[in-house]
Amino acid sequence: MLRKIIICAALFLLLTSLIIFCPVVTQWDRSLIIFIQNRLASLPIWLPMLPDCILYSAMIAVPITGFGIFFIKKRLWQDLILFCSVPLITFLLNCILKPLIHRPRPPVELQISSIHPESFSYVSSHSLVTMCLWGMVIWYLHKYCKNIVLKTFGIIAAVIWILFVGLSRIWLGVHNPTDVIGAYVLGLLLVNCYIQVTKILSKYIDFPVC
Repeated sequence: MLRKIIICAALFLLLTSLIIFCPVVTQWDRSLIIFIQNRLASLPIWLPMLPDCILYSAMIAVPITGFGIFFIKKRLWQDLILFCSVPLITFLLNCILKPLIHRPRPPVELQISSIHPESFSYVSSHSLVTMCLWGMVIWYLHKYCKNIVLKTFGIIAAVIWILFVGLSRIWLGVHNPTDVIGAYVLGLLLVNCYIQVTKILSKYIDFPVC
């Protein structure tokens, strides 16, 4: 687990350094945005905007509610506290990173939707929160779900949602592809940290049973 954390941290630092110090990366980002938008131009514009509507909030509320009820019934208080804190911690971390990196959004002419025109770009908050929350969903399904069909369906749905949210950010032109990749790498880092913390708490801390 420690090796995974170190690898993810190194990849994130490398990607961040390339974004800051290599302008050609941003040029490649622009070209890739145009390529994706041209390939998906025949699809309805409401499709990539789904993660900006009530669906995004629902895809946060549903797993927290579902697993929250499960953890309460099983008296898994460590898992309950950690899982419910995922969206808040990842959002706060993103609020620190964006002003620190200070990367501008793609140019207005590439933005199909002007949803976030004034904020910074790196990393994508939608992608980061989704990666962390649904990455933990995948891990908890693998850990606790005994029904193979339900587990397989849940994991596939989680992966599709994670990828779709990232694609929608690029498709709309509100994020660079490397903003999304950086969010995924940082998300994997945080998921592995969460898993490690969960294991430590389960091993050394005995929460009182109500």
